[in-house]
Amino acid sequence: MPTPPPSSTWHLVGGGAIGMALAHRLYATGEPVRLVTRTPCPDPVELVYRDGDGPPVTWSCPTTSPSEESPAAGRTVHRLVVATKAYSVGDVLDAWGPRLAPGARVFFLQNGTGFRRPGDLPEGVHALDAVNTGFAAFRSGERTVKQTGDEPFQIGDVIGRSAPAFDSIIDDLDHLNRAGIEAVWTPSIREHQWLKIAANAVINPLTAIYGCRNGVLLDRAETSDLVDSLCVENDRVLEALGFGAASRGLLERTRHIIRATASNVSSMLTDLNRGDGRSELDYINAALIRAATDHDVEVPVNRSIHDRVAERFAACRSR
Repeated sequence: MPTPPPSSTWHLVGGGAIGMALAHRLYATGEPVRLVTRTPCPDPVELVYRDGDGPPVTWSCPTTSPSEESPAAGRTVHRLVVATKAYSVGDVLDAWGPRLAPGARVFFLQNGTGFRRPGDLPEGVHALDAVNTGFAAFRSGERTVKQTGDEPFQIGDVIGRSAPAFDSIIDDLDHLNRAGIEAVWTPSIREHQWLKIAANAVINPLTAIYGCRNGVLLDRAETSDLVDSLCVENDRVLEALGFGAASRGLLERTRHIIRATASNVSSMLTDLNRGDGRSELDYINAALIRAATDHDVEVPVNRSIHDRVAERFAACRSR
């Protein structure tokens, strides 16, 4: 099989559940993909993918790492998908920024906001945000992922363009859709980001506090009441940010996400269980509280929940 040109290869950073699921979708339809790992690992690496309750599929995923693709190799990366936690984005761009070709597209799949720094990307590289609340998966083993939800990705840029500005971006979206990864361009990406933050600021901290999978939040009276209270506050924040029309039905949408991902372990609980003290708290819950403060919205339940989670992560760091 001929080696695909570098410009067509998807470099996918992040070996978590979403990264592994996306890599399989792309690879299964013939898209050239390389899963980027922190350190060198077998190339290819044997992974297992399950779509819902379907049969497991074992496949060989090509891999690479920053140490294997040094800046000396030149600016040859045209498609970079960053599927890491928000707190890792800076390190990813430090490692891969020098490898990005002029006109490269970088897709950011992070929860939250505020994870990119000015000057992170070389001039001429296109930053694209990809927001999704229903493309859900979890790892049932070190190299096994089960996909539990499949909804469209909303794709947009910080300018809020009504359509992609470059043919290369249109081509990328076409390839994603052909791979069964529904990608829809939106001029309202900031609105979609905040709607996701509003839901994540409920599910993530509560599962971290109570040490439970997502679905348990609706099974217990105490946590179900907290879901309701947080959604009331978050709806007010969204309205203050100018997203009032879109925020209607936030409670129903959050409950739908909880049910759809009932068997999943949230990213924040995963971080807490890892025990190194790193978390997305500043990019999700603290970001929402800062927005509330800026717009004079009272969010006492959010502040209490934030502080309870922060104490748990602080305890991890002090061990």
